[in-house]
Amino acid sequence: MKNTLIVLAQSLEQPRIVKRINQKAKEYKDIHVYGFTRNVHSVDNHEVLGKNKNVNISIAGQLENGKYLKRIFTYLKLLVKLYKRHGLRKKSVYVFGLDLRIFSFFLFNAQVDYEISDIVWLYDGNLKRKVLSFTDRLLAGKSRKVVFTTKSFYSGYYSKSVKEDRVIVAENKLETYDRVLPIEQIKNDKVRIAYVGAFRYPRIIENLLTIVSENSNLVLNFYGATHGRLIEKINQATESNSNIFYHGSFKNPDDLEKIYRENNLNFVVYNNLLENERVAMPNKFYESGFFNVPIVCATRTYVGERVLNANMGWTIDTDFESISKFLNSISVSELVESHENIKKLNKGQFIT
Repeated sequence: MKNTLIVLAQSLEQPRIVKRINQKAKEYKDIHVYGFTRNVHSVDNHEVLGKNKNVNISIAGQLENGKYLKRIFTYLKLLVKLYKRHGLRKKSVYVFGLDLRIFSFFLFNAQVDYEISDIVWLYDGNLKRKVLSFTDRLLAGKSRKVVFTTKSFYSGYYSKSVKEDRVIVAENKLETYDRVLPIEQIKNDKVRIAYVGAFRYPRIIENLLTIVSENSNLVLNFYGATHGRLIEKINQATESNSNIFYHGSFKNPDDLEKIYRENNLNFVVYNNLLENERVAMPNKFYESGFFNVPIVCATRTYVGERVLNANMGWTIDTDFESISKFLNSISVSELVESHENIKKLNKGQFIT
């Protein structure tokens, strides 16, 4: 067993991060986690870490969306704390995300493992993208290991920067903790649509709200947290329509079986105009596969290709007409047939 690992994590509410720390707890005698809270509702997804006696958690501060100057001061305080506790001696560090990988550059004598679950600079304009992509690839190349949540990230953007023997592909599969089970029979009364997780695509969500509000044979359930104008529109839609519901934050994986049991279609139509979304592998793919719930994704995406290859659902374009045509024509019998196909798949490919 290895000695000590320092983990730097943006959010201890992120199930992927919690899962990875749990895995590392089996490899190291001591793990010191420095994590941040976010200005969203907490559901204590990290409580499972408490079962590991070798994991010590320190909350390093709160990261607020958009307030990047304030983040710098938060990171400086953490840097001081790390040097006080761990000194200048050789150290193993595991970081999540580009901002913390940049931060870890200032840790003297650190061997860094770097996990990439989103390529954040793909969202940026030309100049910022060039600067961040250069920085990211440089730091990835200097990392001891680079962990990608999909092989398409490495093959598409990092193959010239990171040697293959330093690459680990760890797909964002579902960790059940023996708390949830596959669903053997889905709802068959109406088309029941689940939108689970972060609400990132306002135009698509607004179109979805309009389409469902005009068809009483559709039911739409939102699970997750967001803020600003989008959550206001979702709340307005729930007040105005008897077939649209917002259920708030949820605990992963504890609440997932209940969520998917109430629905028969997993809506994972993300904005395929965004480069990151075209190559990413959302955890919803693995959740649909495990819980036997059909899934619909955007065309021209890697996850969409995986869905079609596994015969788990459908892909559609992201414009209003395409979403409307699909939702207003899909039948419950088609959903049940897809559900039966997914039940035949080996669940081992969807869970850790």
